[in-house]
Amino acid sequence: MAAPKINYFKLGNNGGRPRIYPTPELLEEKCIEYFEYCVTEKQIITITGLCLYLGIHRDTLNGWRKESNQFSDTIKRAIDCVLIAYETKLDTFTFGGAIFALKNIDKENWKDKTEQEVNQTNTNVTASFGSSVQSPSESADDSRIDS
Repeated sequence: MAAPKINYFKLGNNGGRPRIYPTPELLEEKCIEYFEYCVTEKQIITITGLCLYLGIHRDTLNGWRKESNQFSDTIKRAIDCVLIAYETKLDTFTFGGAIFALKNIDKENWKDKTEQEVNQTNTNVTASFGSSVQSPSESADDSRIDS
């Protein structure tokens, strides 16, 4: 019997292309390069700029941030560096865009609405009013109009 033309079971084939950054250390070095580039060239540090510099899509960056894999810690620190850049703009007179960016990047910590927790305990209270209270069957009979 002839061997199959495509061997999906050979070692090393995981079905996808290899990662751009095989280790978190290489990813961290590239992030640091981006931040140094922005400082030397006086560019604004942004999430989109970080993604373009890393050569990944923003969905990939968000996926690495949300997953608990080897890259999530590095990505979270890189996003924190972007947040610091926006937070320092809050001290200037042109802070509207920084507030907008902070609310969209870090939705858990930056929001307009306030939330309050209300704890309430309900207890069942019964009252007895003596014989003047009618039972439900008697009240149905009283609804008739006598002519």
